[in-house]
Amino acid sequence: MLVLKFIPTTTKAQATRTNKDSENKSKSIFNVGEITRLLKFPGVMRTFVVKIIAGLPSGIFQVMFSIIAMEFFKLKPEQNGYLMAYFGITSMVIQGGVIGRMTARYSEGSLLLLSIGISSLVGLAQAYMQNVFQFCLTVIPMMFALSTFNVITDSMLTKSVPSSDTGTMLGLCASAQSLLRTVGPTVGGFLYVNYGVSSIGLIQFVVNIAVFVYLLQRHFTKTAEQKE
Repeated sequence: MLVLKFIPTTTKAQATRTNKDSENKSKSIFNVGEITRLLKFPGVMRTFVVKIIAGLPSGIFQVMFSIIAMEFFKLKPEQNGYLMAYFGITSMVIQGGVIGRMTARYSEGSLLLLSIGISSLVGLAQAYMQNVFQFCLTVIPMMFALSTFNVITDSMLTKSVPSSDTGTMLGLCASAQSLLRTVGPTVGGFLYVNYGVSSIGLIQFVVNIAVFVYLLQRHFTKTAEQKE
């Protein structure tokens, strides 16, 4: 009932079905040419690269969290379960009651900058945290940044392609998350063993602040060009 009541039947104008659509359906599931074609749409490649680069440090922390909880925080399994429940409740509240209002009031570009900026500060805070209480203080901004970043980048990518390619683009977005979770354990394990937990937070800070400066500079350049 909730799905029927609140989710619209379509989110984009229906495109006319052509023979090309039928040919695309008959192709294999994994098609490098199709992925390349999507990445050639204006703004798609840049947004997708930002999604991977800015999302990698936080992805590393997520996949390494169970080890960090047991070895760094010395948490027992039941305590780790309570902490994961705190994650879930925080994420549910943010996605259900905050992000919708934010997207209705602010532009996607502004929210993308905000999420990356907050993520960089979260990384800096996590680099110097010493106990679970300090970590819990970073959870709310961390979940806000992660949720906003994922929602905004997925929205920007799907809006950049025709309606007939929306499903393919969503699949490509999901594959980016899988890529981060594939690379994350190797990179995270190396950093944790050799440099400690603080290295993961510092890398998140450096990477996200670099992406933030790049996007901010590009925003100012684009604004100046529009004024001219």
